[in-house]
Amino acid sequence: MPTITIPKKLTKPLLTKDIAVIPRKEYEALVRAKNGAREPITVKRTMKVPKKYEKFYDEVDRQLTEALQEMEEGKVSRTFDSVEELIASLES
Repeated sequence: MPTITIPKKLTKPLLTKDIAVIPRKEYEALVRAKNGAREPITVKRTMKVPKKYEKFYDEVDRQLTEALQEMEEGKVSRTFDSVEELIASLES
């Protein structure tokens, strides 16, 4: 990880505040999130798997991505404590 030095003239007005250095891509994602823009949810495998299992994990990633997007869009229902609550919800 590279080390950087922040000049004192830049930090002097910030002495009473905390300072954080983050990658530009993360900063831009935070700005977009603050403005209400959301990036589409995508699940990607971050571990190596044997070649014979790649199709299986690709399908798992696709299904997880789809499920998370549906949750984000509000296409899921709440949990129910009884069958009666479920039936009442379906009939309404």
